[in-house]
Amino acid sequence: MLTSRLLLILAFIPMFAFASACTRQASPEANNAATNSSNANRTVEPGMDGARDNADELRTLIRLPYDPEDLVWKEYPANASNGGSRRRLLAVLQFSPADSRKIVESAAKIRPGSPISLSSEDWFPKELVTQSEMSSGEGIQATAYAANDFLLPPFDQGSLSHVNDTDFFVLELFAK
Repeated sequence: MLTSRLLLILAFIPMFAFASACTRQASPEANNAATNSSNANRTVEPGMDGARDNADELRTLIRLPYDPEDLVWKEYPANASNGGSRRRLLAVLQFSPADSRKIVESAAKIRPGSPISLSSEDWFPKELVTQSEMSSGEGIQATAYAANDFLLPPFDQGSLSHVNDTDFFVLELFAK
């Protein structure tokens, strides 16, 4: 009887060891290694090279009269392909509906808006890229205004385009 109990206990020990091994969580180091491995396999989207989404960094270059809900921007150094010796900044900003109305009202006081068709960039938000693709080659339909509320030296010229029926703005500025 003692022998059968001993055998029964010895038979359950490997089962408990196996069960506890299955329920044990992986160490943080193992989780980090798995995450790093998956990040290493992730591909960078075409055209995203150089695009940024840091609002604080953008504020060192331009004025942001309101806090954007979302933004992506890219800075182009001065060269022959972007207007000679002028540095260029291109940003897509999304504001709240209330802030969008205020921005349009303020910009319209400086210069009335005029219809414009914008080209889409690969790094623009998906909503705008899709809108451009669906427009049969007409581009992104917007209303262009003066960008005075966003100018900060050395940027001294540009336009602010409010994308039709959205809270997105495309801001293009040029430096001296």
